[in-house]
Amino acid sequence: MEHIISFIENKESYKLPFGIEITGITFPDPGYRVERIKSKIYCLEYVIAGEGTAAVDRTEFSPAAGDVYILPAGHDHRYASSRTNPWEKIWMNVYGPLCDTLFSVYRLEQVYHVRALNLYPLFSEFVRICEEKDSRQQDILQRCSLLFHEILVKISRHLYEQPHSGNQAVRRVIEYIDRNAQLSLSIETLARIACLSSSQLTRVFSKEMNCTPYEYLLQQKIRLAKQMLQGTGLSVKQVAYEVGFTDEHYFSNVFRKRVGTAPRDFREQSQH
Repeated sequence: MEHIISFIENKESYKLPFGIEITGITFPDPGYRVERIKSKIYCLEYVIAGEGTAAVDRTEFSPAAGDVYILPAGHDHRYASSRTNPWEKIWMNVYGPLCDTLFSVYRLEQVYHVRALNLYPLFSEFVRICEEKDSRQQDILQRCSLLFHEILVKISRHLYEQPHSGNQAVRRVIEYIDRNAQLSLSIETLARIACLSSSQLTRVFSKEMNCTPYEYLLQQKIRLAKQMLQGTGLSVKQVAYEVGFTDEHYFSNVFRKRVGTAPRDFREQSQH
């Protein structure tokens, strides 16, 4: 048995930067099995309970409770529950150039099985947003794209990244910024993460990193923006939104000051 939320699709759907095919929850079923040939979608699933087997092309693995597994677009997918201890899962099937870029940015193209990473709250929020009956589909897609981004950041951090600083408070702030660079973060929020006052955090952070917390946050936003401009067809306005700017013109001004060229010019230069 499954609880499924599906979205209306047409030829224009696959031109979106981020789209959702279906999302939902799968309840324990010993006969559960799915196969796709050269899938057009990315399938991300969090295993709440139970066991099963999955495969991407000929690579097989066995996700269990507390694991995440990823079935990327462009590959054959095959997965099935254990007959004696079937999965309970929460999942999303998504597509679009934003997915392609984020998987590349966070080095997840060949990551299929992530053990012991509790992403249930983010998956649950993704499904909850998709269930909202009074929200426009475009609003749902925008909010879910940010959650999808956050999920990939957490997976990448879990697999690859090490702290940049020996100072524990600074390390907490760096880790938080790296996970949430797409959000609008205030110095007060970062100070609470560090358990310091705003002025103390600025002083300690600047000593360790040679820049203020805000400057570091902007660096991370611009890094993501450059990768999206190079690797997707997202408009400058969409890129600005994805990295946490509500004003396209302000984003363009910040980008120009830090990169030396406007976002559109940067994209054109990158394509030559």
